Amino acid sequence: MAKSPDGRAILSKSTFIRGLQCEKSLYLHKNRPFLRDRLSPEQLAKFSRGTNVGIYAQELFPGGIDASPKTHFQMAASVKKTADFIEAGETVIYEAAFEHAGVIIALDILVKDEAGWKAIEVKSSRSISETYLWDASLQYFVINGSGIALCDFSIATIDQEFVKNGPVDPRKLFKIESVLPVVLQRQQTVSEKIESLKEVAVFKSSPRVPIGPQCNHPYPCDFFGHCWKNVPAGSVFDLKGLEEDRKFRYFESGIIKAADIPETELEENTTARQVKSIMLEREVIDLDKLKGFLDRIKLPAAVFSWFDFKPAMPIFEGTKPYQSVPCSFALKGSEVSENQLVLFTTPGFPEREMLEEIIDGMLGFETILVFGLQPDWGFLLKNAGAENALQKKVELLLARSVDLSQPFNDYSIAWPGMRHADAAEEILAGLNQAVLKPGDKIKTRLEAALILEKVALGNLKDDHDKVLRDVEAFHSARVSNTVKLFELARQMAGA
Repeated sequence: MAKSPDGRAILSKSTFIRGLQCEKSLYLHKNRPFLRDRLSPEQLAKFSRGTNVGIYAQELFPGGIDASPKTHFQMAASVKKTADFIEAGETVIYEAAFEHAGVIIALDILVKDEAGWKAIEVKSSRSISETYLWDASLQYFVINGSGIALCDFSIATIDQEFVKNGPVDPRKLFKIESVLPVVLQRQQTVSEKIESLKEVAVFKSSPRVPIGPQCNHPYPCDFFGHCWKNVPAGSVFDLKGLEEDRKFRYFESGIIKAADIPETELEENTTARQVKSIMLEREVIDLDKLKGFLDRIKLPAAVFSWFDFKPAMPIFEGTKPYQSVPCSFALKGSEVSENQLVLFTTPGFPEREMLEEIIDGMLGFETILVFGLQPDWGFLLKNAGAENALQKKVELLLARSVDLSQPFNDYSIAWPGMRHADAAEEILAGLNQAVLKPGDKIKTRLEAALILEKVALGNLKDDHDKVLRDVEAFHSARVSNTVKLFELARQMAGA
């Protein structure tokens, strides 16, 4: 059995998939881990979500025994534990571990029935991807090679049509689909790829792999900063709205800076305006378009903002997996002081009284400024048991709503760093404006959403009231920054 010099397996599921995506990434992971980009808090939270779904899926086959190691570094002990469980006659094993041909893997659920051993891998997504199929093919190769003859291999995904009605039945929440035919077809390729990637892992120097689409697909690489360090600011990759394939075609042909793109290939009012802003190192504005947008806004105006979370496993009655649960609402007039902010936050659907207060507050303004999408008002009203009068109020406020993100997304305003700016704070910073920061607790909307989801699930160890205050502090700053963005657009237009 091929192993590394310290006796450990060379590859795992994650490193195999990493190697399929990019051999250089695999080499760096194995030999230069200190070059890795730092994981954000929201990325770590996403990983925990997947883990929670996997644990819940164990209820598909209750009564099993857990073979998982205490830490990721004790996988070898888990392999022995799994072998002992099988020898003892266990028929349902969670996190069963196997090692073969220098590869070590852990399977979510291993089950034995009258037909034989069956493998089930659990995913928190709603469909089976190509990556999942390679993952399954590798696991089959290792398990089969270690001496366990599998009669089937399945992938369990979340059924997006499931609607919660009482306690969640895992047999209805998950869809289990056999992928054995595909897995069997890939066994020879898996075997060859394993040997190839094991060689890559012990190379004396990094393989020469140029940057390309593989840097972001199927997953964003965590060595992005290292591999892209020589790409200059103002490159073709900084252009928003330009197809990725086209960017790489420019790059491979020697056109690296956006300013070097031939004028005949620049799209009027979109790419051209961005390129000009990069060359001038400042914003470039289509004054007529911006004024036309602002003419739609009648004063007094207010900014309305909302946060939601989308739990993989539905928490509330009548909801589906990943359905939006709006739970934090904020309203601030564009001409009023900070202490007049109206803000409600709850780790669940708002109660009727809360909805009425925020809707009535919105109707006190001629224009409601939102940044991006609106919440699903129809579902909110249904959930709150609203009657026709409240529904008509929502129709009025929707008619008064204007999306403030429009001039920053339709290239009415272009600036050098616009590709990386999606939130109000990022746009303000890109336009060299001061940004109000709520503190260090929560930095992004997604992070706020994942924290609210944990509160709703009861999985948060911290004080709930304090966490909700942190969310409200972040939300308050977000609304104030959006008001500043509106004022900035007016200044740019000379209003």
